Amino acid sequence: MKQFAILLAVSPDSGTLPLRAVDTMKAALSKGHAVFCFLYEDGVLFADRNRDIPQGETDPCQALQDIISLNSCEVVACITAAERRGIREGQLIEGVRLGGLGEWTEKLQSADRVVQFR
Repeated sequence: MKQFAILLAVSPDSGTLPLRAVDTMKAALSKGHAVFCFLYEDGVLFADRNRDIPQGETDPCQALQDIISLNSCEVVACITAAERRGIREGQLIEGVRLGGLGEWTEKLQSADRVVQFR
């Protein structure tokens, strides 16, 4: 099983790029690979359970939440980026936890593939 390290640093409202990020994660998981996703900068907005999405809009956050429950998928939000954007631990969607850049650096060293969405 290959290990993917994915840096997601774009807002969920950034056009089609957030959907491509989630689709990349889904594709890796469907092939039996493990995925570690680090939410950084505006990417931490994916983890905010208090987001208000207009009816009928595609929500990449919901798509991410749907795959978080899979065994080989781990999602960590940067604690500093989250705090800067007013997101606290109690506001995180289920399955996402806070962590630091050190954890991202460790995952980079063991990853077979690294993908960035900026």
